[in-house]
Amino acid sequence: MTVMYHPSKDNPQRIRVLDKELGIQEYFSFSILGKKKATRLAEERQAEIDRRKHIRRLQHDLAINKLFKEDGSIKGLSKRRRSRSKKEIELLSLQVVVDKGVQKHKEISLNCRSFDEAWEMLRSALLEIHKTEATYEINELFRNARRHYW
Repeated sequence: MTVMYHPSKDNPQRIRVLDKELGIQEYFSFSILGKKKATRLAEERQAEIDRRKHIRRLQHDLAINKLFKEDGSIKGLSKRRRSRSKKEIELLSLQVVVDKGVQKHKEISLNCRSFDEAWEMLRSALLEIHKTEATYEINELFRNARRHYW
């Protein structure tokens, strides 16, 4: 978050560096380090925290991280069975959060098409929803993710 005087601005005894996102809370004492050195160390630490947060944000915004979980499965995709008009229907269901508060939903039935056809439809729909280009790495991860849903 920021560099702050602690316990109060009027009577500071140390400087606190706090970041709730990364879970960091560190103190730099005036009595041990001196006011100038404590301030300099706190500002250096805050600069490093800002750099780590920036890198974390960039990693989060990568297309691969938007599409796939750590175990290789696809975020928001599940294989389901539904009964419609007294018939069991097997389908691939995709539910993705595009923007904050905006969800996209798509279901592809496996009864009227092959799994390969449905998989390609799903793959192209997912790439279109996320406005992502199909790179070699993404295609490879899609190939590996098939085993989760076959």
